[in-house]
Amino acid sequence: MNLFWLKYVSYACVAGALYFYFMLRLRGFSASGKARLTSLAMCIVLACLTWHLQESNTERHSPRQVIVGTVTWVRASVSKGGSISDHFQLRVDGGTLSPKFSTDAVASRTSEQPIHQGDVLGVLYRTWDNVPLTIDEFQGQRPGWHYRRYRLLDPYVWSIGGVGFFIVVGALIGGIMRGRAASPSAQSLPESTA
Repeated sequence: MNLFWLKYVSYACVAGALYFYFMLRLRGFSASGKARLTSLAMCIVLACLTWHLQESNTERHSPRQVIVGTVTWVRASVSKGGSISDHFQLRVDGGTLSPKFSTDAVASRTSEQPIHQGDVLGVLYRTWDNVPLTIDEFQGQRPGWHYRRYRLLDPYVWSIGGVGFFIVVGALIGGIMRGRAASPSAQSLPESTA
């Protein structure tokens, strides 16, 4: 069963987390602020969980298909760190176009760019979301090149979970500090006259 709709639930949870974060920033850390902090944490956990469930379900149950064709277009995306991910489409023997594919990092420098227009590639991909699992270059500028998708945990989960963790810890520490500053300090006892 395709659970692609869980990605939208995950996006809604991220939006909910942002809402509770800004409510904490605007209204402070009071009794209702603790409920907002709990809601923020739950939204972050649910965002990561639903994304991971959808991704692992697709990884496990999506049918696979192999396609061989010529690259009709390719667009490289270079990250700030310099790694390259490709977006491309193939023309199959009958002249039809394949689905559009996007890869994770395939190279660390532009000089190592593996996929070029006119290359003949074989792609094994998941049909539910068109994610390429393996790519083999049969003819082209780098024949014999092989790509295999490998993820320990989806980067989305790492980014939302990591940022969320620091937001919750920061809000918790900020609330504790504001609570200490607002509490009455120990006042000196009045001197008694004897």
